[in-house]
Amino acid sequence: MDMDYQADEAWVLGVQRKLYQQSKANPDEAWRDLWGWLTDARMIRHAWRRVSTNKGRRSAGVDGITVDRVRQRIGEQTFLDGIRRELRSGAYQPSPSRRKLIPKPGKPGQFRPLGIPTVKDRVVQGAVKAVLEPIFEAQFWPVSYGFRPGKSTHGALEHIRLSLLPRKRDEDSRRHQMPYNWIIEGDIKGCFDNINHHHLMERLRARVADRLVMGLVGQFLKAGVLAEDQFLRTDNGTPQGGIISPLLANIALSAIEERYERWTYHRTKIRKHRLCNGAAAALSARGRDRRLGRCVFFPIRYADDFVVLVSGSKEDAIAEKSALADYLRRTTGLELSPEKTRITAVTEGFEFLGFHVAMRWDKRYGYFPRIEIPKAKAADLRHKIKVLTKVDTNLVTLGQKLDELNLILRGWAGYYRHCARAGKVFTAIDWFVTRRIWCWLRKKRRKARVRDIMRSFGPSRRRLTRRLWQEGLHEQYILAWTPIRRFLLGWMKTPNFAMSSGEPDA
Repeated sequence: MDMDYQADEAWVLGVQRKLYQQSKANPDEAWRDLWGWLTDARMIRHAWRRVSTNKGRRSAGVDGITVDRVRQRIGEQTFLDGIRRELRSGAYQPSPSRRKLIPKPGKPGQFRPLGIPTVKDRVVQGAVKAVLEPIFEAQFWPVSYGFRPGKSTHGALEHIRLSLLPRKRDEDSRRHQMPYNWIIEGDIKGCFDNINHHHLMERLRARVADRLVMGLVGQFLKAGVLAEDQFLRTDNGTPQGGIISPLLANIALSAIEERYERWTYHRTKIRKHRLCNGAAAALSARGRDRRLGRCVFFPIRYADDFVVLVSGSKEDAIAEKSALADYLRRTTGLELSPEKTRITAVTEGFEFLGFHVAMRWDKRYGYFPRIEIPKAKAADLRHKIKVLTKVDTNLVTLGQKLDELNLILRGWAGYYRHCARAGKVFTAIDWFVTRRIWCWLRKKRRKARVRDIMRSFGPSRRRLTRRLWQEGLHEQYILAWTPIRRFLLGWMKTPNFAMSSGEPDA
């Protein structure tokens, strides 16, 4: 097998740049000749490298074959040649996904169904995604952030914060008028399991006219799942766990942004003589409608979680909630949950992607938006730490326990380090962790004297002025040392295929 993967990656990147640029320049045209690229040996090897280096490489599908087993018993070259030969001859048929139920965090008794495709299907799906992603990425809306290269949850939250920030000051130099007064918190019932295949394929055909590629995507949608040795047909939805599923979900859910094109991004110019781009035209439309007393709706979406900012009355928000539910039912086959889809005043705040967003009042500046750590999330972390430091967990060494706790603390701090007043919450949790480790050591070493236990509590190697729990090279992770700074939209990276060959880092 050719191990010079850099040549393959360069070829794939060139194909993706061509697809992206042509799709950006011709938004109304459909691609017809994609099958040759998809079944090229370099594209198959590219997809294999993504699958074989992924964390899920140890997971097996219904055939029980993992990446390591392919390498040891079949051989990479033989395996990939077989996939390419089946695709070229039309003999390839996807296998059902193996269903595994994953507990939902913070929701006891509730599970999320995860579909695990076979390694062969993952490789083919990776090739399909590499071909289709640049085409649709060129057309996705700027308010969509979920499962897109270079996008993140922090980017979606910062976009919300900037949208809620009042621009105009009153005579007392304070900001009294908020651009949006109400929030529609969207919650879709079982999004991945209920996407209508017919509506999804229609949206795909608008950009992809290659029948072989479309037939392959249709086969993946209808492959079914195997749960407890029972085959279940998939007449709707895209199984979570498939490589191509997030892309297909984004294609289907982009219908939400299309409904609000006037205030989000103008795809077509209403007045062709104007030179402004789609974003500037939408900004102008929002300002003009506000001045005329019209209602303005602005969506921001992360996968199937979205909010709609409403500039108007509560009655307008209630009417739009009902109209949006009917629109989604017609265009995607999805339904909004009437219990979980709420209408909230901006001043009360709302939860989005595990963060609390609210408008606060400051006597110096007036109203301003703030992204905070929800109290429930901090309480959940304390509960998890308490469970990990109970008396029945003292069979491990202090170093092993510190590694276990640090893994959780480091991830939690990285996720919430862009929140307002995060340092205060981090400091309180640090104190709690220190106290829990002390209690854990007292239970572990019941006969030890206090001064013997306190020998493990000494100056940190990173900051000698700070004392913490340590054993050998293992020491307690301090959340308060995490750099806290507001997230900037400029930090989000542009995908490589979205850059032309003359741009820096392209």
